[in-house]
Amino acid sequence: MAKDPVTPALYQSILRRDGRCVAPIVDPNQSGTCSGRLTLDHVKDQPMMGKRAPSDRQHLVTLCEKHHLWTPWATSNRPGLRRYLAEVEQDAD
Repeated sequence: MAKDPVTPALYQSILRRDGRCVAPIVDPNQSGTCSGRLTLDHVKDQPMMGKRAPSDRQHLVTLCEKHHLWTPWATSNRPGLRRYLAEVEQDAD
């Protein structure tokens, strides 16, 4: 079991905050391309091999399976996901 699990309450909080897959928000060219169930992706502050980002609101985003698991979209769009997280969490303060 992970030392830093995503709790059910945190999972629901992230889904409520994002409302949908954030890929089309980060990259408008992805509008209408989402598919699969919604998942949570851990977004690191900086690239680090072998270390997962913390399980908290500042490091989790909602992505559909296509953008998270089935394609390399999430990995290649980390800077945009970091900007999105900074903006939505700043607005939450």
